[in-house]
Amino acid sequence: MKPKKWIAVVLSILAAPLAFLYVGAPRWALLSFVAGLVVGIAGFLVPGHQSPLLFGLISVALTVLWIWRAYRFAVERTFDEQRPWHSRWYGLVGVAVAASIVMVSLRVFLYEPFKIPSSAMIPALPVGANVMVQKWGFGYYGSMGHRLGHGAILAPLERGDILVFDFPVDPSQSYIKRVVGLPGDKIVYRDKHVLVNGVDGRGQELKDYLDDERLMYLKRYREKFGQQEHDILLREQAPARVPRGDLALPKECTDDGETLSCTVPAASYFVMGDNRDNSMDSRFWGFVPASAVIGKVVYVAMPRN
Repeated sequence: MKPKKWIAVVLSILAAPLAFLYVGAPRWALLSFVAGLVVGIAGFLVPGHQSPLLFGLISVALTVLWIWRAYRFAVERTFDEQRPWHSRWYGLVGVAVAASIVMVSLRVFLYEPFKIPSSAMIPALPVGANVMVQKWGFGYYGSMGHRLGHGAILAPLERGDILVFDFPVDPSQSYIKRVVGLPGDKIVYRDKHVLVNGVDGRGQELKDYLDDERLMYLKRYREKFGQQEHDILLREQAPARVPRGDLALPKECTDDGETLSCTVPAASYFVMGDNRDNSMDSRFWGFVPASAVIGKVVYVAMPRN
């Protein structure tokens, strides 16, 4: 009736909560689960170049503690009566499956983490930044490239919000851009100025921005749509827009070579990258349908290098 020490040690390395359930210590199982969850989330969200080392050391220390504590429980504990259900194999399997379902559900329906792969959204989102995306209220059911379905968008969405969405040209890719136009808006892009319903969003010029990726300085401006402000970057030598022959604009857009004009249709959004001359966005392929929206960025952790 005593738990086997080697099983307790192996389980504590693989999944500490299961190890503590196996040795009949449910409170320690809950403690190890919560601690692991907190450290994992904090390791993803806390900015700073020292964060990986710090949380890595904390994880190692916790693993050593779990191994020692589970081993001691296995040495000391004897079940005088029938083993509780959670310490039997079917109980452990059931708990593991239930926990997996909860964790996957959180990612599918509530929040999902993403890492920024390109410089299209600098300076707000540098390459390597971690972002947390709110999915509830946006009707997107799926994760990691597997889509289960999509409902109506019920959460409030404003100009200036940053969206993650399935790229309309290739839905297997996830893109991240800033909302510039809502359904019904008239968008005009001329001479690198964005006019939304006749209002130019560009504000004051700021100090130049050093693009570490290309080792060049970019012009930096403050831009405002509605109540939200953000910074945009422009490369003076780059043309305002070079159409792509392999991409076609929708019928709601007209382009005379100097001015791009679009009227955003219902259940669609016009999006742009903040790094305007290094972003493949609605200026080239059109609108993001509401059915492609994954969610809205609600937290940004800056890169750790």
